[in-house]
Amino acid sequence: MSETELPNDTISALYHEMFPMLLAYARSALGEGGIAEEAVQETFCVACKRQRELAESPNPRGWLVNTLKNVIRQLRRTQAKEAALLAALTERQSREDASAQRGTDPDLLYSDLQHDQDYLLLKRLALNQYTMAELAAELGISVDACKKRVQRARKRLQKRLEKDL
Repeated sequence: MSETELPNDTISALYHEMFPMLLAYARSALGEGGIAEEAVQETFCVACKRQRELAESPNPRGWLVNTLKNVIRQLRRTQAKEAALLAALTERQSREDASAQRGTDPDLLYSDLQHDQDYLLLKRLALNQYTMAELAAELGISVDACKKRVQRARKRLQKRLEKDL
């Protein structure tokens, strides 16, 4: 054992002395439950891996407290990432469920209309989020003419869909 390593009985003594206080601190930061105990255990794992730093510290107890703070900070980051991932997955599932309830992809639902100019016009406007100005520019017509064309397309498609129902 080198000069900068602590004897096992010293780490053991620090463990028995500091565990209750560190656990109380972890519980106040993380709440009751196993995660607080896990944080304290991780703190002592770090202490065992970094014995040299602990041995060279003028205040080993303070070193343990600071290490616990870092472990808690890392646990919170991990929890935040997991919560964000869960929220994203939940949101994605909700969107997929809503899409399934609406009848899935409009192109699949209205596949017989895919070559209909009115359908393509309305799809660009509604689903592709084109503005009237962008749509008019693409078609090479004025904005007013585009509005009128969209209005007529809506009426024709509405009649066709009503007929299909």
